[in-house]
Amino acid sequence: MIGLALAAQAAPQPAGSDDIVVTGERLTRESARRYVNDVSRPVDGQLPTFRNPVCPGVIGLPAEQGSVIEARVRKVARHVGVKLAKEGCSPNLRIVVVDDSQTFVSELHKQKPEFFGGMELTEIDRLLKDQRPALAWNSVQLQNEDGNVYASNSAGRSSFGRMSQNRVSAGNDQAQAAEGMPRAGAGTGTMRASSASIIKQSTQQAILQSYVVVESAAVNGKTPMQVADYATMRALAAVQPPKEPEQVETILTLFEDGREAPPSIRAPDVAYLKALYSASPTLGKMAQLNRLTKAVLETSPEEPAGAGK
Repeated sequence: MIGLALAAQAAPQPAGSDDIVVTGERLTRESARRYVNDVSRPVDGQLPTFRNPVCPGVIGLPAEQGSVIEARVRKVARHVGVKLAKEGCSPNLRIVVVDDSQTFVSELHKQKPEFFGGMELTEIDRLLKDQRPALAWNSVQLQNEDGNVYASNSAGRSSFGRMSQNRVSAGNDQAQAAEGMPRAGAGTGTMRASSASIIKQSTQQAILQSYVVVESAAVNGKTPMQVADYATMRALAAVQPPKEPEQVETILTLFEDGREAPPSIRAPDVAYLKALYSASPTLGKMAQLNRLTKAVLETSPEEPAGAGK
């Protein structure tokens, strides 16, 4: 077992509303498009989403703070249309607070590589080299439109796995994911598809597990709501912080140096999640990105009457 230590606790949440932001700043189509393209991380031509009910869990914080964060994750997830598991469920969205995020992830990869199932080797390498205080990754599985998975003919039974040759195998139970899974070149396999479309694909990318690891020093001074909203955005949508200064407010900049910390999840983030989870998971990347851009742009306040005249 990898030990978890907490050097600093999250600051108490200030008095005020914990409502979810629904009104954003004025945007242009270009700024909305740039935000969507910059943060999105497609997997094999599609945007991954949770298909099973989401169950958040927090490790490395006092139980009381962890419960507050879990409740906030559930509130945002429910607001954007994500199915939730009942209380007492086994977590598939884990928020972990540690002293050193990079060291923790590196040791976890050495000791429990199955926790990185469904990731390309290049993705794992990039994650292990990331020196930022907040790291996140998702275990993603290829499924057909009905949620069925790749079947290993050599095994003679249905097994979880990725058809892509350069991805790490993944399973429903991460503790057993590395055992009994078909590896590249281990026999042949088939994927049944019952439909075909120009717009939609016959497959979907399903998130099985999401992990968000944050350093305790970075958490210090942040409210539970801020931490929860950041983790929710990264875990539910498999997105990344924007690479360049944005004209769009987003909770994804919470742990970025030199940027003002957003007080909570922002309107474009909420619109992104709502549009992502209300769409068919079999949509292709371009159709999804266009849909998300339109949704984000619609958060922009209308031009006041007579403005610019």
